[in-house]
Amino acid sequence: MVKRIIFIFFLLACTLNIYSQNEFVLDNGKDDKIKFQLINNLIVFPVEINGVELSFLLDTGVSKPIIFNLVNFTEELHIKETEIISIRGLGDGETIEAIKSKNNVFKIGNAVNLNQELYAIYDPALNFAPKLGVPIHGIIGYDFLKNFVVEINYSKKFIRINEPKYYTFKNCRNCEVFDLEFHNNKPYIEGVVSLNNKSIPVKLLIDSGGSDALWLFEDKDYSIEVPKVHFQDFLGRGLSGSVYGKRSKVSSFSLGDFILKNVNTAFPDS
Repeated sequence: MVKRIIFIFFLLACTLNIYSQNEFVLDNGKDDKIKFQLINNLIVFPVEINGVELSFLLDTGVSKPIIFNLVNFTEELHIKETEIISIRGLGDGETIEAIKSKNNVFKIGNAVNLNQELYAIYDPALNFAPKLGVPIHGIIGYDFLKNFVVEINYSKKFIRINEPKYYTFKNCRNCEVFDLEFHNNKPYIEGVVSLNNKSIPVKLLIDSGGSDALWLFEDKDYSIEVPKVHFQDFLGRGLSGSVYGKRSKVSSFSLGDFILKNVNTAFPDS
């Protein structure tokens, strides 16, 4: 019998329905179903900011929403409170300049936040449209998910957000449940990789903003080393520049009873 993996995120920081705080709340009901496009393994869905609808990626690896490449974004999105800051992300470059803004109204489905902080950066290299075929204006993750129980159904292409006080967990015979750990507002899961004839336990970031199957960081102390058969490649673009590394395969990757064979794996350069 085929089992399914269901990731249900219990990101309960506070269950008070108070709009004045920096949090999303459902303004009409106990739950909401939000449809999305699945493009290159990435979740694309509409996000409304100060009354303007944009297209965002759901990225569980980020805390604050980030907007890309809107030249006149303060005028287009009716932004008022701003300051210049420096931020650093994945990539081989230096810190980059960003605009930080407070007190923005975000709406995703029926979930509303009347006091959302965001960052805006301008970097023509951060352009997802050629790869995905649709315009992407930004990414959002933890700040949207943190106050809900969240179910993501990739096969049916929807996200269901639930108010925690109304949510009841239902057992699923054909599913497997995994514990998640959260560090710096990011979800991690434990698995096992078979690499260079060794079985190695690993802790992995669940990053819905990454389209590759598996990334591993080299660590000789844990016997995580790039296989002899590999090739150098451009892995992607981070906030701080290009990310390069090696591509290869691991013999197997397992989560509980799920075992995947000959998994394409990227090893980013340090």
